[in-house]
This record gives sequence, structure tokens and C-alpha cells, in this order.
Amino acid sequence: MRRWLWHMHAVQVSAGAFALALGLVAWTLWRASQITIPSPSGLPTGDPTLVPVSIPASGYNFQRVLASIGKDPFHPERRRPGQRFQLPADQAGLAARRAEQQTTAAALRLIGTVVAPDGGGFAMCEVQGGTPRIVRLGEQVGGWTLKRVTPGSAEFATPTGTVVVRVPKAGT
Repeated sequence: MRRWLWHMHAVQVSAGAFALALGLVAWTLWRASQITIPSPSGLPTGDPTLVPVSIPASGYNFQRVLASIGKDPFHPERRRPGQRFQLPADQAGLAARRAEQQTTAAALRLIGTVVAPDGGGFAMCEVQGGTPRIVRLGEQVGGWTLKRVTPGSAEFATPTGTVVVRVPKAGT
């Protein structure tokens, strides 16, 4: 190379950065190749014959692990399950919502609905043990707000979400 090239400031800085990078790579490789042995002070004191053994998780024995490995999830003859998997916490929440809707149906009885052509309407319903009354869109009955009326059903907004109450069939 020409001697005047080394006198340029940018070349000197880049050469220094390159040398520093090579030094860091060498130091990292040296540190990675070293084996560190823990000092005896870091070992537990007491009986040297007692060695702590990790307890495997219950229900995951060796046979179960081998059986799960044997099931190929990508095998061409495998089919998707009929029902989507849900976490137990999600199942508990779903069960609580279903229980709330069942208590809603028992606490609020829908007698009938009237749907207007302009999208309005009202519902006649009664709270458990009360007298039947007409509830228009946006009004509340038993702490629930009537949001929408369709023929034979009414949708109410509750603090936990929406609930659809249907008119019971004749004879039920």
C-alpha cells in the first residue's frame, strides 16, 4: 500500500477498530474454552454421601414420555380433534358465564317482543316474582339494559357482558 494512505485519519480509525474487534474475539474464544470448577465453599455442607436428587414431575414417567414421542403429530393419517383445547382457567370462566346465563333466564322471564320496522321495539318481561312490564331499548330492568330486540328474543347488557333471553316455547 502506499505510505500516504496510512496518514489518513479514517484509515487509522478503522484499523484501530479492526484490531480491537480481533482482540475481543480472541478474548471471547479464550473465555469460552476455559472450564470453571466450583470452589468447595460453594458445595453444600453435611454428609457427602447425600446428594440432592431432583424429583420428576408427577404423572410424567419414562413410559409416558416415550409414548408421546411415538405419536407423530404430522402423520398423514392424524386428524384434528373434534373439540378445540381450552385451558382449565378458560373452562372455568366459560362455566361461570353459562351458570350466570342460566340464573338470568330464571331471574328474568321474557314474555314477548315487538320489533318495529325502523329497528326499534320493546320487550315485555318480568323480574322473578314481579309484575310484567314493558321495557324499551336503553331502559333497565333488574340491573340489565335492553340493547336489542329481535322476534322472540331480547339482548341485555350486563356488567359481565351480554345475555340473550328468549321467549319460552308454549307449554314449557
